[in-house]
Amino acid sequence: MNKFIALTVLLQLGIIAGAKESSSKEGVDVLITKENIQNSTENRSETISADITGHTLTITFNDNVGIAHIVIKDSNGVYIDRENVFSTPDYATFIIDDAGYYRMDITLSNGEQYYGYFRVES
Repeated sequence: MNKFIALTVLLQLGIIAGAKESSSKEGVDVLITKENIQNSTENRSETISADITGHTLTITFNDNVGIAHIVIKDSNGVYIDRENVFSTPDYATFIIDDAGYYRMDITLSNGEQYYGYFRVES
């Protein structure tokens, strides 16, 4: 049980630290989208970009990346929302009701995985 609590605390601290990586541009938080492979933090923001304005998360696919499966989780790992984008370039919009720290996971049809952290304020 103690290991589970310690792991939960470490995960939450990692999410908070990751959320602080986002930069700000003209009042809009611009999320860093990273490739989800071991030992890599390749920035994919030219192809996949995301921003959070208030309670609205918008993920934009600027290039043709095929089908994209998007999952949004809260800081406890609970699924908040999910959506498939079937043709790109395109975008997906999510309304996040509750304030807190979140993670977006994006899986492309070719198996590539990307992620980013963001925070919704009340």
